Amino acid sequence: MLTSRKILFDQLTPITIFAKLQRYFEGELCFLFESAINNNDGNFSFLFIGARERVIHQNGQSVHIDENATTHSLGNEPFSFLKQRYASIDKARYQTYTKELGVGFIDGFIGYIGYDAVKLFEPKLAASMDALRDDLQIPEVDLMRPKLVCTFSHKSNTLILTTFLPEIAAQLSAIEATLKEPHYHIPIQTVHVDKQKGSFAFSKEHFFEMVEQSKEMIRSGDVFQILMSNRFTHYAHVDRLSFYRILRQKNPSPYMFYLSYPHFAIIGSSPEVMVGLKDSRIMLRPIAGTRKRGASYEKDMAYEKEMLSDEKERAEHLMLIDLGRNDLGRVAKVGSVNVKEMMRVERYSHVMHMVSDIEATLDEKYDMFDLFAATFTAGTMTGTPKIRAMELISAFEGIKRSFYSGAAGYFGYDGNMDSCIMIRTAYLDDEKIIFQAGAGIVADSKPELEYLEVTNKLGAMTSSLDELKE
Repeated sequence: MLTSRKILFDQLTPITIFAKLQRYFEGELCFLFESAINNNDGNFSFLFIGARERVIHQNGQSVHIDENATTHSLGNEPFSFLKQRYASIDKARYQTYTKELGVGFIDGFIGYIGYDAVKLFEPKLAASMDALRDDLQIPEVDLMRPKLVCTFSHKSNTLILTTFLPEIAAQLSAIEATLKEPHYHIPIQTVHVDKQKGSFAFSKEHFFEMVEQSKEMIRSGDVFQILMSNRFTHYAHVDRLSFYRILRQKNPSPYMFYLSYPHFAIIGSSPEVMVGLKDSRIMLRPIAGTRKRGASYEKDMAYEKEMLSDEKERAEHLMLIDLGRNDLGRVAKVGSVNVKEMMRVERYSHVMHMVSDIEATLDEKYDMFDLFAATFTAGTMTGTPKIRAMELISAFEGIKRSFYSGAAGYFGYDGNMDSCIMIRTAYLDDEKIIFQAGAGIVADSKPELEYLEVTNKLGAMTSSLDELKE
């Protein structure tokens, strides 16, 4: 049975509430999803507290940890289990709950799906991906079903607590009392960063070689375009919540997330949806085309004009629109795929992007996991044709991308889902912080410009780290 409580909280921010709940539920998994969009989709911050269940895939094996903390093998992939679970759920019941409470999520699984999990949907890729070096050693899929969901409305300054567990429902008064205790300032924790200990996975010269190798495969007809990325590692112990606070302040984005696990965290501020589904309507938003922000209005507009008139950027963008339409065509109702808005410009703290919106209606014979499988991973992170591009990425990069260009999001029991691409995203553990970014390569790409694009994309992340320096 659902238990809920609505509380007026016009004096506290989601960060304050989250910090208090982390202390109250010490030792539990705690996730935070937010959005900087100034519309109804960006109205809520979601705080997910405690793992009621988990689904994990790592090293070719999947497990389900149930409500009694008992681990069950799911074989070599987790999505058959998830499809069966969701098919058995009374979706209308959860739709009623979300409508009555006016919130976007009541129950379901949330977390991340790493880039390398794509071979679960495309087994052909196992041959090129299985032997990749794994520098991070984290699960390829890690999803939890939360014990407590806290939904903060920025418009009404209200907090709605929801749970289906009697033992958590019995604590709602104590939780409310904790949240209403006097607030003490939470200082940003600085960090000593030794620049001599920072390093790229690929040197500038090596990255140039990767660009040239990619162009050779384009000339040979293997691919039309491909995305090459580089990884930057700083060796320092960075406070997770402090980094997230600075990142959300410096680079507010449609998808901001804080996924904190016992031994690592994945923290991001992503501009790009992976795929979304609401009331059977699908949304895809390919981003391709980047320029840095100008120091003045005139310079900013000049960069926009330059980007929109760049034939290389436009050609790359059009190919990715076609790829997105083809992906959606695998699971959408015939004739429903539509490019709603093409090549508009979105601005962020350090860069601007060229963006298009693709919409469709999900065919009744498919579910959200079929949709996710059809579109993962985003063509903007791979290239086209997608399968061959990913084989070449494995050959040229040689390491597992892990979190980078995977997806973070939720799969709701009400039939809705939302996910973002894990770009502008950092991996943190006790000794290091890792950033990664890429650039789309086409036939006339110039290595210097592609390297500059990667550097510009990394700027928002590294500048957040700079803010934490002692």
